[in-house]
Order: sequence, then structure tokens, then C-alpha cells
Amino acid sequence: MRRESMLTVDLGNSRLKAHHWKRTGESIECVARWEDEEDKRDEESELAAFGDWLAQERPALAALASVAAHERTERVRALLVARCERLLLAPESGLENRCREPGRVGVDRLYAAAGAAALCGRSCVVVDAGTALTVDAVLVGEGTRAFLGGAIAPGPRLLAAALAAGTARLPRIEPRVGAGALGTVTEDAIQAGVVVGFRGAAERLVEEVAAEAGLGTMSVVLTGGAREFLLVPWPFTARPLEVAPELVHRGLLAALVRATQATGSA
Repeated sequence: MRRESMLTVDLGNSRLKAHHWKRTGESIECVARWEDEEDKRDEESELAAFGDWLAQERPALAALASVAAHERTERVRALLVARCERLLLAPESGLENRCREPGRVGVDRLYAAAGAAALCGRSCVVVDAGTALTVDAVLVGEGTRAFLGGAIAPGPRLLAAALAAGTARLPRIEPRVGAGALGTVTEDAIQAGVVVGFRGAAERLVEEVAAEAGLGTMSVVLTGGAREFLLVPWPFTARPLEVAPELVHRGLLAALVRATQATGSA
């Protein structure tokens, strides 16, 4: 197996993202990325394009983390089995999972938390803004790395879709980063409720999750495809903030490295 060639695949509710990593000297660096353009392809053309990319990159070892529907997950898994020498499904995150039902925690939350723990080296609150908003507490101490749980809420596009689907006369809008709170027409009022409300929910959840987890004023680590909605204006001003766009991939990569070291196959 080519020890320098590893692939991390994050299959979410709306996007498929993959990173190809290679060892360069003492470090492992991302040398290629693949991400489908949301709403620009149907599933058949998306998977065909991803398969072509895999054939070109030829990764040796792959790890898949998926929160997508079972059928879609299986189709991506089959592509990885066909194109990679070895596939690991949801390798161990390296975190103690302290939730009451650990098997039901989404792997995206766990790998984002693992990536944040590796990035910060200390306890933190992880905010992942995408189709859904997740706010999770991570405890890092001497000999301890633990996922404590957190909160799940709708993301901005899901909020907008729910308003349109659940009412008779409210239109579907595309959320706009930086929308203000004072809407003077219906569409702007929906923008205000969705965008400003989303920011408010994220900030309130950070404070409540941190307080209940006993994390005090620990840092926030922000990731996810909708993170821009939380960056205008600058959020979480009472706490240090780190923006890490590829947090799930970083957590997956760390899990892959640990797995290969444990088996001696790296």
C-alpha cells in the first residue's frame, strides 16, 4: 500500500466532499480536493464525475463518513471500494463519546470534534454550520479527549425551506449573508428571520452548551459550508474564535493515521 496516499470523504445531506492527502516529508498535506456543486448536478452525473476523479487520483486508503441516506451512502461506498485499495467506514474518532446513546451520534459531529481537539489542543465548543447547525462540547485534558454532546438546529437554507413549505403565502427565499433585521417587504422580513435568527440561535446555543458542559469561556471552532452566515458580523465576541473550513476532513485524517499505525499497514 502506498503509505503516503489517503483519501477522506465527507458525505453530507447536500454535498459530497473528498480530500486526497499525501505524505510530504514529515507532514501530510492535501494535494487534491473534490466537491460537488450544490444544486448543479443530479446524483447520477455527480457520482460519475466523482468516480472519474477517483480514477485519476488513485488513492490507496480511504475513509468515509456519511450522514446521507443509506442508498446514497452505499453508492459512494461502492465507488470507493472499486477505486481504492482499502476502505475504512467511520474509523474510530479518538474521542470518548459520553452521550447516553453514543451509537446515534452523527459521525460528522464526532470527526469535527476530533479535528477541533487536534487543532486547539484544549477544550472547545465546535460550531458546524451546514444544512443543519450543530453546536458541540469537546473536553480536552490530561489523558482525556471526550465528546460531551450538544445541540442540533436547522441551517439557514433549511429554515427558509421550512417557512415556505409550512405556510400558504410566504415565498421561498435564498438566504443572503449579512441580511439585516429590519425587513420592510415580506422577502426582506424572511431574510431577517432566517439569517439574523440563525446567527442568534448559534450564539445562544454556544453560551448554553458551554455553560452546561462546564467549559467556561473556552474557544469556539467554526466550520461548515454555511459558516459565512455566522461571520457577518463577526460572531462570538466574548470568546476566542478559530475558523477551520475542513474540520471533518482533519478529524477523519487523524483517524486514518491512527488506524494505519495500529495495524502497521501505513
